Amino acid sequence: MAFQCITYDNNDSIAYITLNRPDKLNALNSQLLSEFREIMQVVEVDPDVRVVILTGAGRAFSAGFDIERSSDDPSPEEVTPEKWREHLQTFVDTFMMVWNLGKPVIAAVNGYALGGACELVQICDIKIASEHAILGEPEIRAGVGPPLLITPFSTNLAMAKELLLTGDTVDAYEAARIGLVGRVVKHDDLISECERVARKICLLPQIGVKLSKISVNRALESQGFLSAIQQNLELMTHFDLSGSPEQDKFNNIKNNEGLRAALNWRDQRFKDV
Repeated sequence: MAFQCITYDNNDSIAYITLNRPDKLNALNSQLLSEFREIMQVVEVDPDVRVVILTGAGRAFSAGFDIERSSDDPSPEEVTPEKWREHLQTFVDTFMMVWNLGKPVIAAVNGYALGGACELVQICDIKIASEHAILGEPEIRAGVGPPLLITPFSTNLAMAKELLLTGDTVDAYEAARIGLVGRVVKHDDLISECERVARKICLLPQIGVKLSKISVNRALESQGFLSAIQQNLELMTHFDLSGSPEQDKFNNIKNNEGLRAALNWRDQRFKDV
C-alpha cells in the first residue's frame, strides 16, 4: 500500500502507522490527514490487525498542523466562516477515528508532538514517550486554537489552562507527570516497549479489548467530552477568524520576509519569559 506522507506495515497482528514527512517534522497537512483517514479505515476492517502503533519518522512525532499552507490548506483569512468551520471539523473527525477505532492505538512519541499532534497523541489509547519527546500546544502563539479540546480531560484543570493559555511546551517527564502521556522510556527502547505492550494486547480476547476501550471512552463521554469538542469547535472557529495586532504582525512578516522570519519573530518574543 503506497502513500506519500505515511508508511504502513502489518506484522503479527500489529499495524505500524508512521507519519512520514521528516523534512517537515511530519507536519500535518491535508495530504497526510487524507492518507491517515484512509489507512484507519483499512485497519478498522482488517481482521488480522489487533492493535496499532502510531509514530513519526525522524526526530519528531509531528510538529503539528503545517503552517506553510498549500492550496488544499487554506488560511482563516482566505475563506468564509462556514468553510473554516468545515476545515476544522475535518481535523476533529480525523482524530476521532482514533478514538472510535475498534482496536487500541499506541502512540510511540519519539520526539516533538506539538499543537494538533499533541492532541493526536492524547486521543490515542496508550501513550508511551521517548525521553527526547517534547509536548505542548503552542498554537495560541500562532493566532489559532486547538480544534480538539482533549487536554482538560488528560490533565488537571490548572495544568490544562497553563498549557493552553501560555503555549508552553513540556519535556517527556513533565508530560508523564501531568498526564499527557502514560510513561517515558529510553529513546532507543521506545518501539520495542510499544511492541511489548502490543503483543500483550494481541494475546487478550479481541472482543474484550474492544468493549473495554468503548467502556473507558464512554466514561469520559459521560463527563461531557463530546459536548466539549463541539463547543470548542465553534469557539475556535471564531478565534481563528478574529484578527489581532500580534497575528497581523506575524502575517505581515510572513508575507514580506517569509515563514521562517515570522516564526523567528514569534519565538523571539517569548525568549526571555
